[in-house]
Amino acid sequence: MRTRMSDNRAWAVVVGLSVVAGLFAASCGKKPEPPPVAYMGPTLAADSLGLDRAPEDKTGYELLKQEPSTGLFPTAVGIARLTVSEGVAGAAGRKDWLVGEIGFEEAVSWNSLGNTIPAIREMIVLDRYSTASPTSDLSRIAGSAWRLEAGLCLVYGPSPAEDEYAGLWGVILDTASGERVALVRAQAGPEDFEAPSPTRLETDLRHRDVNYLAMRRFQSQVRQCLLAMIRRDQPAATTQPNPWQSKGNRQENIYLVPSPRPTPGW
Repeated sequence: MRTRMSDNRAWAVVVGLSVVAGLFAASCGKKPEPPPVAYMGPTLAADSLGLDRAPEDKTGYELLKQEPSTGLFPTAVGIARLTVSEGVAGAAGRKDWLVGEIGFEEAVSWNSLGNTIPAIREMIVLDRYSTASPTSDLSRIAGSAWRLEAGLCLVYGPSPAEDEYAGLWGVILDTASGERVALVRAQAGPEDFEAPSPTRLETDLRHRDVNYLAMRRFQSQVRQCLLAMIRRDQPAATTQPNPWQSKGNRQENIYLVPSPRPTPGW
């Protein structure tokens, strides 16, 4: 009886060690998770942003208005992302673009983009409910941002990119005039992969996600563009013309009419 029990225990130990060894071997031979797939959906054409042609540089910004602004800053900046409307196609099979929802993580990063820039009062993330209509018309989107007291509005979306690459581009609009004042774009690919953070979760693959890397680079370019616009902005005049002075530089007569004394009991 003792021999049989000893044999059973020995067999259990052998099986346990085999399982542990198998798990160890499997973990050692485990292949790393592949990086997230780059965005392969519809992309914004250049004319959707009011451009004649696509810029040559894949990452950067360009100020479209040569003369400096006056009294534009401090101001708020509206953020609107264009997405393809589901099940709707425009003329000649073209996709219709509408103001869409911005994911929570992306919205939080937009909200905090101007935290250290005193001239940026706030970043206002727009969606289809905060715009007059979920349209892709740039002037109407700018008008919606203007009603929210934002002096500028960024309208952006996915840009054309090569295989395994992701890109974004957009324009910054003056909400008072609807004029395009800047163009911003960014792109990321496999060469932009980063070393993983030692504190990251095993399932966090953002350091190898070209979509995430392109968004982070795009936001960095937007920030640099806003700083360049702030440097070019001239302060508004603090003194105003004398309303009592005529165009002919002639002093107008001013008459002081005393108001009647109020009747007691009023």
